[in-house]
Amino acid sequence: MTTRAFPELDTGFVAPITAHSTPITISKDRNVSGPKIDHSAAATSELILDAAPKATSSTVGQLEEARVLLDQDDHEGAWAICDHLIQMPDLPLNTAVKVALLAKEIGQTEIAEAIFSDAYTQITTNLDRIKDPEHAMLPAAEALADMGYYDDAEALCRKAIAQAPDNLTVAVGYVAFLVYRKRENEAVQVADTFHADAKPKFDIAFHFATIFDHLGGKAGARAFLERAETHCKTKTQRARLDFLSASVGLSKTDLDQHGMAVELFDGFAKDYDKQLTKLDNNGPSMVFTALEELQLPKNASRRILDAGCGTGLCAGFLRPYAKELFGVDLSVKMLEISREKGGYDFLARTDLSEIVTFPEGKFDMIVCADVLTYFGALNIVIGHFSKILAPGGWLLLTVENENDPKVPNGFKLYSSGRHKHTVEYMTKTLTGAGFSKPKLLKHARLRNELGAPIYGTLIAVQKPALLFG
Repeated sequence: MTTRAFPELDTGFVAPITAHSTPITISKDRNVSGPKIDHSAAATSELILDAAPKATSSTVGQLEEARVLLDQDDHEGAWAICDHLIQMPDLPLNTAVKVALLAKEIGQTEIAEAIFSDAYTQITTNLDRIKDPEHAMLPAAEALADMGYYDDAEALCRKAIAQAPDNLTVAVGYVAFLVYRKRENEAVQVADTFHADAKPKFDIAFHFATIFDHLGGKAGARAFLERAETHCKTKTQRARLDFLSASVGLSKTDLDQHGMAVELFDGFAKDYDKQLTKLDNNGPSMVFTALEELQLPKNASRRILDAGCGTGLCAGFLRPYAKELFGVDLSVKMLEISREKGGYDFLARTDLSEIVTFPEGKFDMIVCADVLTYFGALNIVIGHFSKILAPGGWLLLTVENENDPKVPNGFKLYSSGRHKHTVEYMTKTLTGAGFSKPKLLKHARLRNELGAPIYGTLIAVQKPALLFG
């Protein structure tokens, strides 16, 4: 029962369990009992088990923090978070199960088994009230699978998709369950059945390709990339398709990273801020925090370049440091939105890989947040930054963490269309471009993706000042 059966489903594929009409809570006497259904409600009322997005994000974040501490052998810190979650008055039921899995790893076996026992009992004795395929059956199946009750979980998955054959969330949840159970061929059949009657064809096929890739189902990912290929009609669709194809190992002789980035961000510009809010984007906040920690004077004395400014998310907190604030981006539509917002003194379309497109003159600070993930090798871009920085100038950047030291070249392209870079690669590349040792190197959550936190690194380095004498 210690195996986590839906490794990704708590991160957005299946909604974690809570009860709105009938609260599910954890008993304060956590040594003897786990999640409880309040039977004061009518016994025949339907049980709705999906959590509010804000509550889900909060509990998932705390669980991930506990996992990080446990991986660092900080059992005391991990247990403190688990204990806090257990004592929450309305803890979602499947969150309680995930807490129990962590608690068991920590060594709190008695508490874990009590939660498992109560969770299983509460689900199986209330099956007649678990009626909604997406908001009750599938979340209950997730909790059962997390506890190792695979047959019970699959029965609910089958029931859910039989009742809601046109519900994408239900189909994805069942697909994910089958992939985890090493039944990828069956998962492809389920996805094919859904795709046959679904529209828009490209978007659905691409979504399944992304899901399969995210779950490690490479055969399924490639199969649905082929299906998406047959329905690819626009440049933006081609950009998305080529990015994902490259990440799963399908070579593209005509892969045009520059063109793909333009298409992706021009198409994304209108809803960019809204989508980043939904993803709980933390990149600009990491830069803001770093500037505060460096304690640089806010005396409006610097010529600052926001490299890859997008819709201007960094402009507000860069303004107090800037005598002149430049914003550059590859996407004209992003720049148009930045212009509407105001905040920059100058805006220009710039390709960071082509130094001739940069604004003229030297800069005292360059900020590059949530941009370098769209590049693989960074030696050219960082080399350009070094050339246009004045002696003593600062460079602050963020990248996504690549934790696999065996990754060739120190970076890897993922199905998200973004690259992850190792710290070793970053420090080596910065040193090669003439920068000093990083003044700050901090790891933190950049954003959420498919509900799961994506961790990144913020680096602040300074170009050496000129030496005289």
